[in-house]
Order: sequence, then C-alpha cells, then structure tokens
Amino acid sequence: MEFRKSLPVQIIPGVMTIRKNTVFNIIFAGNCLLLFLLAAEKYIVVPAWLQVIGRMHPLILHFPVVLLLLNIAWESGIFRRHADKDWYDSIGDGLLLATAVTSTITAIMGLLLSREEGYEGNTVMLHKWGGILLPVICMFWYGLRDSLRKKRLLYFSTSAATLVLLIFTGHQGATITHGDQFLTAPVSKDEQQQVIAFEDALVFEHLVKPVLEAKCINCHNSQKAKGDLIMESPAGLLKGGRNGILWDTTAKDYGLMLRRVHLPVEDRKHMPPKGKPQLTEEEIAILYHWVRSGSSTTKRLTELDPADSLRILAEMKFSTPSEPVFEFDPADEGTVASLNNHYRVISPLAAGSPALEVNFFGAANFTPKQLSEILPVKEQVISMNLNKMPVNNKDLEVLAQFPNLQQLILSFTQISDSGLAFLKPLTRLRQLSLSGTQVTAKGVEKLSALPALQQLYCWNTGITLADIKSLQHRNKAWKIESGFDGDTIQIQLNAPIVENAAQVIKQGTPLLLKHYVRGAEIRYTLDGSEPDSIHSLKYDSGAEISSTAVVKSKAYKKGWITSPVTTRAFYLEGKRPDSFRLASAPDPAYKGNGAATLFDFDKGDLNFKTPKWIGYHGRNLEVSMDFNNPIELSSIWLTGLVDIGSHIMPPGEIQVWGGTGSKMTLLGKLIPKQPSKDTSAYQTSYAIPIKPVMVKNMKVVVRPLAALPKWHQKKGDKTWIFFDEMFIY
Repeated sequence: MEFRKSLPVQIIPGVMTIRKNTVFNIIFAGNCLLLFLLAAEKYIVVPAWLQVIGRMHPLILHFPVVLLLLNIAWESGIFRRHADKDWYDSIGDGLLLATAVTSTITAIMGLLLSREEGYEGNTVMLHKWGGILLPVICMFWYGLRDSLRKKRLLYFSTSAATLVLLIFTGHQGATITHGDQFLTAPVSKDEQQQVIAFEDALVFEHLVKPVLEAKCINCHNSQKAKGDLIMESPAGLLKGGRNGILWDTTAKDYGLMLRRVHLPVEDRKHMPPKGKPQLTEEEIAILYHWVRSGSSTTKRLTELDPADSLRILAEMKFSTPSEPVFEFDPADEGTVASLNNHYRVISPLAAGSPALEVNFFGAANFTPKQLSEILPVKEQVISMNLNKMPVNNKDLEVLAQFPNLQQLILSFTQISDSGLAFLKPLTRLRQLSLSGTQVTAKGVEKLSALPALQQLYCWNTGITLADIKSLQHRNKAWKIESGFDGDTIQIQLNAPIVENAAQVIKQGTPLLLKHYVRGAEIRYTLDGSEPDSIHSLKYDSGAEISSTAVVKSKAYKKGWITSPVTTRAFYLEGKRPDSFRLASAPDPAYKGNGAATLFDFDKGDLNFKTPKWIGYHGRNLEVSMDFNNPIELSSIWLTGLVDIGSHIMPPGEIQVWGGTGSKMTLLGKLIPKQPSKDTSAYQTSYAIPIKPVMVKNMKVVVRPLAALPKWHQKKGDKTWIFFDEMFIY
C-alpha cells in the first residue's frame, strides 16, 4: 500500500502541528492493538484503573460519529468547485484522519468496557464487531483516499457502506443501554402506551413490570445482565442473580431487592445506582406490597381485596375511560334514520359518539336481507345483537364485512361450527356470545385467530367444562363464561367507582359514584354499614355528603351477581386552630411539615414517607392548640396509618384535654382496638366523642403502644405511630 507524502495539518488552531503520516502510524498501531485485544479477549483481566478508561467509552463515542458525518458531507461535494485546490483535499484528509483516530480510541475503550460483568448476548457481540470494523475501515479509507477520490462511484459506495455500518452499530449500542426496540418504540404500535382499564389490568404485567422496565431492566436484561440478573421475565425474577434470590417474605426487610432499594443513594450497593433515575416513593410502595402479598405474576387487580394496599395504589393509576375513542367518522344521520324500522333499531353507542349499535327484534320478521341493508354504515357499527334471530352460517359472511365490530351476540341462533370460520376478518371483536347454539369446542378453537377476543359466552352448547378448561389453557386471553342460566348472564358486577378526588370535603359536597354497566343500580350508606338492595340509599346525581362519613356502595342489577363493596372515607373540614405547636419534634425521617401537617386538610396515602405524614417512634405525639375565641367542641377525629410489617400500629391511648384558661381538664379518651394478626397496610381514623363543651385551649396526647405484640415477628420492639390529619368538630 502506498501512502502519499503529505504536509503537516494543524489539528486544532493554536496548537502544535503533527505530520499526517505519524498520526497514521499511530492509528495503524492502535488497530493492531485492537485486534490483539479482541483475539485475547477471554484471557484479559482488566484492572480497576483501566476500567475507568473503559467507562469513558460513552463519553467520547460521539466524536467519531460527528467527524465521520462531516467527512462524508465534505467529500460528497458540497464545495466541489474548489476540488482543484490543495486546501480542499487537505481539510478532507484532516477530517478523515481525525475520524480514524477517535474511532480507534473509542473502540479500544468499548472493548475494555465489555470485559466488565453483565455485557453478554448477541446485541453486545454485534455492537462490538461493528465498533471494531469502523476504525479498520477508516484506516484503509485514509490510506487509499487518493485512489478512491479518482473513482467517485467507488468513493460514494464506501461512504454509504460506512454510514450504514455506523447506524447499525449505534442502534445496537442504544439497545444495550436503553433496551430492545429503543429506536422504533415511539412509532411501534406495540410499544405505544395503551390505556388499560382497571378491570382488565394484571398486577404484575400492568403495575409491577412498568416499574422494572423504567428503572431496572436497562442494567438487568439478556444483553446486559449486571450481577447475572435478568429482570425481563417472571422466570428471570424468580431465578435471581449472582447475589441470590430477589425477595424473601420471611426476612425482616423482605429480601435483596427491597434491601438494595432502601440503602442510601451514596451506598455502592444501592439500586438503581447513583446517577440513574431513582425509584419514586410510589414505585417503591408498589414493589414492597407486591412482594409482601406473595409476588403473583398472574393475578388480576380485581382479584385483590378492596382494602389491599396494592389495589388501593392501583386504583390511583388505572381507570376505565368514560367514553371510548373511535377513529372513524360518524355515519350520515339521514342514512341511519332510514335504516331504522319496527324490527331493527340502529342507535349511537352514546351521546355524541360515532359508534353505532344494532338490535334486531321479531324473529318471525327477520330475513338475511336485513343484515345486508345496514352495510352502508358497516364502518360505524361496533355492537350487533342477533339474539334468537334465525341467523344461519351463510349469514355470517355478511357479518364479516363489519370491520370495527367489537361485540356480537349470536345466542340461540342456527349457527354451527362451520359458520365460525366466516368470523376470522373481525379482528377487533372483543366479546362474542354463542350461548344456545350448536357450536362445539372444535369449532370454537377456530376463533383463536381473532386477536382481540377476550370474552366468550357459550352456555347451553356442546362445549363441556373440560373443553372450557382446555380452550382457556390454549387461549390465555380468553375469559369463557358458562355460569349462567336462561337468557341472563350471571356474572359479578364490578364494584362502583368513586369519582370524588378529595377526601376532605365541605358541607354539601356532591357524592360522585359511577358504574360502567348500563342499568346497574348503586345503593350506598353513609355510616359505614353494609349496603343492601332494599333499605340502603339509592344513588342519583343529587346525592351529597354533609358530614364526616364512611361511604360504602354496591352495584345491583337483575340477573347479575351483586358487586363487591367500594369503601371511601370522607372528612368534613373542621375548625382550624389559630395557633398550634408540638411538644416534641417528630422523628427526623418523618417530620412532614411539623404541626401544620395535621391541619392542612391534605390527606396522605399509604406512602408514609411523604411530607403528608408525621411519625413518632416509641414517643408520645402531643399537640397543643389555641383559639382566639372560644369554640364549642363535640368530637375530635385523628386519621392515621397502620402498617404492621413496618411496625406502625394503632396508638395505645388518645387523650383530649381542654379548657378556657391556663387550666385544662380531660375531656375524653380512646383506647383503640389492636389487630390480632399481620395484615396489609391501611388507613384508619380514631373518633374521640366529647360531651359538648366550650374551649379556648386544647391538647391532644397520643401514646404509642408500649411494644409490639407477642404474635409479631419483632415482638417487644418499640412501635411507630403515624398521623396525617386532625379534625375538630
């Protein structure tokens, strides 16, 4: 290979110049070192000081990228009118030489970095080979630059091939750092964030896994398994890593994962490492309660007890959209009106919605033509009810032309297995009723091709219970209903939804309850008693809350199983003292905003580490209050937290003192009931009734339980008490 003798090039203005050939020789030596390191990779042990150099790889890798792009742009002929000038080629030489130098250094650093534990897999291998080829290509490109410039087509081909290699190598590096499909995630339908209804959400898939993906999987994946730990799947989580399994519910701190999370950020073993995005308090709470509840990877959120801490956390994150969003345009109103008759009703799914539902009546007057007649609005129809209509297999060919159909009721029709094949084009079908038809398990198996299918009703068919178990085993997304009789589906209603965001209210605050099943009746109570379908209040839009109350609500509908109870406590804003103070400061880690925490009308949640809570460990909480003018006092409410696993117990005693001068007398006291076993964390309230009395000065003393009970794992230890609000009535 012949290399042109060239003049010195000034790399940085004002800095000493060096000859190109000398730099090229350094590049050649660097590439030889690179290939040697690659060949002897398995035998290399990188010392700590070289690890520091290796970790500078992400810092300098942008330099060769930018220089290569500048070189390609320059040589492509942006200023080709100066091509006959010596300075034009000289600048091109300098850019190419700088690219070769920086790419060689970057590749050596990257190879050193890859020798650290956790960098394994095909992606790392592809990134490594791409990173090594780039400096080698740049070296030969520089050595043959004069010959390549004379053959423009070959030069452009070299530039294009190098650019493709650069993009490929960079993409592999991004995958190692940020996870698979990092580049295409914003335009990938699978990766776009989806709105998940609470009723459809899974505990692990939709609550826990997103936390791990956001904060853990970047370092613990199949391509970059730090500590030999892969957290991409439930199997990897259960297996653990080099340091053992991730959780142990018998351990005091519930095992390795939560132990590392709670270490100080400066600690070398803290996870995620310092400098990486840290877990929020809510995310820590999700992981804690998931591990504590048994770390199920298959349970639905709706299977959790309404008082379960994990469910309460989830209710803050998931909701069912009030109205679904449809991408198609509404049908012409005149067309819809002309298609309605005595035996067929087409109506909007909801006010203002472009989606339509179709209901057929009068089996004696049904003809296949009635299905074909509604094809002009096929784009807008998402629900079709053909219950007890004389529909046969041939008619299903017409139904296949409705592309947005999501719900199809074919109960007690004349269809059989052979007709189900016609439903394959209905890719958006979510709910299908085949009850009372001649279908069998063999025919229903054909529906596996429907990607969106979730609910299947098939009672009174040739499908046995054994068939149902087999079908559900092969189709995990399906929920097959068979526990009903007659024309009514006997399934349990979901619990009502409380839409009031605030728990601290003013008199006359509207009570906002909602249920997504049409026709469901909501009954509720305000005294914490269990609602029934006869004596309890019937909910309507005029319902109000005018006092502190525990609202319990249930949903009822004929033919459905009664819903679980929804419970929500509301607290009426009380009288706020003109001044208040704590006799002793709370624990420094849980000091909140001092005494003001108790009177800001801002309720806390299950995360006791937020400023909404104040906590005391083995010491009394004593708060004194003064009013400029005497008030009538009838009761005191304290709202607190019980988290037995964290040693937070109900207090042993609460005393209320008051008077109109310097002398105060005991006005009331409460000895709260203590739990007899471990439970999930929950919020509670303590009401201390007082015979109405005028007071100007008050004092509330809360004494913690002397020690953890005998049944507790840490029996005899001091207890914590946590409070977020005090209401004075």
